Amino acid sequence: MNIAEETALRQRATKIVLDWAAERQPPFVGEDRAGYADAIVAAHIVADEARLSLHRWIDAARRAEMSWTEIGDALGISKQAAQQRFRSLTAGDDDRQPSEIIRGGATAFNEMRILAEEGRDGNELVGIGVLTLIFRPSDRKWEYCRRIGTGSDADRLHAAGWTHVASYLPFHYYKRPLD
Repeated sequence: MNIAEETALRQRATKIVLDWAAERQPPFVGEDRAGYADAIVAAHIVADEARLSLHRWIDAARRAEMSWTEIGDALGISKQAAQQRFRSLTAGDDDRQPSEIIRGGATAFNEMRILAEEGRDGNELVGIGVLTLIFRPSDRKWEYCRRIGTGSDADRLHAAGWTHVASYLPFHYYKRPLD
């Protein structure tokens, strides 16, 4: 990313809270002390969403086979620092049910094939982790689709019988039983 892109992103992030202040009723213009508490909360929410977005993009990068070294380089930190900071994103084994089937090594490039195989075998997708797809055995066969973006076509998919399973930026995952 070049300096102009970085500057533009920083300005857009700053503008989010400024827009919030201008759009609220009454607008916050910095003249009363009480409004600052709300502005702090608004900025905190924006920062929290940015942090979650960073985690989701790192999850997506790992599923696209990006190494911890490459992620660390992108962030200007070491491989070890990147692993320590972001590896905990994967759901722990303690959170999983004994009947769950965990397919490791799932990347953005091979996960649709894995989903098709597991669906034909009657395994229902119930969750997604870094480089993992989590299934439960069922008495039905399943089909899966993946969409990029904000999920704006979610209503159309729902009308066609698809159920949202999970989102890992930039992807949204859907399932429906094959009858």
